[in-house]
Parts: sequence; C-alpha cells; structure tokens
Amino acid sequence: MSSDNVFDQVKALIASDERQGLPQSVDAILQRIAKLPLAGPIVWATRYESEKQRAENSELMITPMWEELKRISFDFEQFREDHASRDEVGRLVVDGMRKAEDLRDRKRVERIGKILAHSISLEVRDFDKAEEMMRIARDLSDQDVLGLRYLYDTQFIALQQSHQRINVDDINKIWRQNPPNKIEGVLQAEHISILLKLQGFGLATSVERRETQIPPNEQVFALLPKGADFVLYIQGTMDTDAAASTK
Repeated sequence: MSSDNVFDQVKALIASDERQGLPQSVDAILQRIAKLPLAGPIVWATRYESEKQRAENSELMITPMWEELKRISFDFEQFREDHASRDEVGRLVVDGMRKAEDLRDRKRVERIGKILAHSISLEVRDFDKAEEMMRIARDLSDQDVLGLRYLYDTQFIALQQSHQRINVDDINKIWRQNPPNKIEGVLQAEHISILLKLQGFGLATSVERRETQIPPNEQVFALLPKGADFVLYIQGTMDTDAAASTK
C-alpha cells in the first residue's frame, strides 16, 4: 500500500533492492526529499557533490590506467583492430568507473585504475579475474593492502616454489622468521583482524600452527594465489618477471 508521506516513501526506497545498483533510486529519493519545505538547497548540494565526486573519481581512475599503459608503450593501434578485446575492455572500464564512482578513498580508486591497466596489458586477458580484482579493491583499506603485501613479500617465492600449493611447515618457518609485527604502519592489535579480512576475500588462509616453531595462541596465515594475483594487479603494468622478483 502506497503512502503519501514523503518520509515513508524515502524509507521504502532505501529498503528496496533497487538501491543496490541503480543511481535512479538515489535520484528518486532526492526528488521525494525536494518536496519538503526548504529542502531545495540540500538536494542541490547533494546532487552537485555526487556528480562532482563521480567525475573526479572517473578521472582519478583513468589517469593511472593511462599513465601505466603509456609507460610500457602499449600498442593502441593493434588493440584498436582487435574488436572483440576492445569491446570487452570498454565494458570493463565502464564497470571500473561504476565501482569507483562512490568511493571516498582516493587510493582505492587509483588501485582500480592500476588493475585495469594490468588486465589490459596482459597478452592473455582474463576479464572475469579483473572484475573480481576491482571488486576486492573497493573493500580493501590501505592497512589491508599493507597486510597483504607483508604476506606477499615474505611468502611469494615459497608459493612459487611449491607450485601454488601451501607447505604448512615452510609457512610456519617463514612466519617465525618474519612475524607480522613487522608490518609497517599497522598496529599489532590490528594484525589478526586484517588477516582474517584477507581470508574472507580468499587472499589468504589460516594454517595449522607448528608448536615447535610458533608460540601458543598465535594464528599463522598463508598467502593464497589470488592474494598474489591481487598484489600483481595493483602494481599496474609491471612485467611478470619483475613482479615475481619483487620482495
């Protein structure tokens, strides 16, 4: 049953599933609010700031993407002739803009741009993986990325040597030699929550603690292949060999 009450209409719109994707629902909410006395300036300011943020974030995302591709002298002429890839990349860029448009964290937006550059520069492009990497980039803070980089810097070589499989004994040894209290810029009390968050995204996983190497009540985490991929993607267009040797 519909209501003539503006607040009830706004509440209904907020509660609807439409709010998950379409900006039209936000516009509809603002139209309802605009009917309230003296609400006009608030609605105008909201629309202005929303459009301004979208434009700024789109530019902020595209700039690192463009700079990364220029840095490696990406062959745009050859790419233009590949109609299938060109169309897929176009859709991927639009998807990236949608993911970036409402973010307040500029570094998250820039990471999405670097993920786009990395995915476009690959000889064998995996657009589904790129979409997943951008989705994850929306939700990872700078501290989360520092936690992931700690795992990457200390465990990536071991992950390669074990052919993308986790060797629990090796991970415990690495963990003992390079404990997470060495993560620069992250408080020790936050380590576990960050690593558990990474586990939730499938970037890392908790492994069995070896009592002979690790103190009691300490959790040990291992880098997963998806976590390694994410670090490579947010590094932009760095070639695979260079990325693999990064520590």
